[in-house]
Amino acid sequence: MKNAAASAVGTACTPSAATVVAAALRDGAIELPVLPRVAQEVMVVARDSSRGAAEVARLVERDPALCATVLRAANSAIYGGSVEIVSARQAVLRLGLVEVATLATTAAMRSALVDHGPFAAALTCWWRRALTTGLYAKEIARLRRQAVDSAFLCGLLRDVGEPVVLRVLARAHVEVGDGVDAVIAEFRRAAGTLLCDAWQLGGAVRAVVTEDVEPPWGDHVATARLADAFARLATPSPTDAAALNLYPEDLEVIAAKTPTIVASVESMS
Repeated sequence: MKNAAASAVGTACTPSAATVVAAALRDGAIELPVLPRVAQEVMVVARDSSRGAAEVARLVERDPALCATVLRAANSAIYGGSVEIVSARQAVLRLGLVEVATLATTAAMRSALVDHGPFAAALTCWWRRALTTGLYAKEIARLRRQAVDSAFLCGLLRDVGEPVVLRVLARAHVEVGDGVDAVIAEFRRAAGTLLCDAWQLGGAVRAVVTEDVEPPWGDHVATARLADAFARLATPSPTDAAALNLYPEDLEVIAAKTPTIVASVESMS
C-alpha cells in the first residue's frame, strides 16, 4: 500500500492529512460509496433458500458487468466444466447460489470501492489483498466446517476503512507521502465502522472491522486476522491459530491452497 499510495498525491505527508480525515469523520462529511442495486439484490436473494436459480439468474442478467463476471467464473478452469456456459441460468446452476452470492458481493464491493482517482494504484493493491484475505478466510472456515460465505465477506471487508480514508484524502486534494500508511492505520477502523452502518452490514463484519474479539464474534475476528496474515505472506499468529483450534498441519493445508487462491484472485480482479 505504502509505495502506491505515497506516490499518488504529492511528495510529503503534511500534518493536514490526519486533520482532514479526523474532521471528516467528526462532522459526518464523508461521501460514502453506494453499492450497486442489482448486486445488492443478488446478494440477498442468492442467500435465501426459498428462492431459486431462475430468480437469481434473472437478476444477474439485469447487470451486464455482473453477468459477465458470473459467466467468466463459470467457464474458468477452477470449476472444471467441459461444456461452455453461455447463459446466466446455466452459470448459476454450475456455480451454485452461495458462489454466485460471493461473486455478486465481490463485484459490488469492487465497483463501489475501487476507482480511477489519484489513489487508483493503492486501491487496486488494497483490493487484491482484500480479495486474497477473503479467499483464505473461506478456506479456513471450510476446514473448520463453518459458514464459508460469511467468512469470505468478513475477510474481504476486514480493512474496508482503508479505501474510505483514501477517498477522503483524494476529494480534499491533500498532499500525502510516506506518512499515508500512518493516517490509514489511525482512522481505518472508524472509517470502516461508518461504512458498516451505511451498508447495514451484520455484526460479524462490524466486529472484524473494529477487531472486537468479545463473544459472539471472536472466531470471525481470529479467522480474518489469520487470513490477513496468509494474504500478506506473514507468519500466522499462534494466538489466532490456537483460538480457532488449528494445528500446524492445519495451517499447512491452508497454505497449500495458495496456488488456487492466486488463480482465483486473477480471475476475480
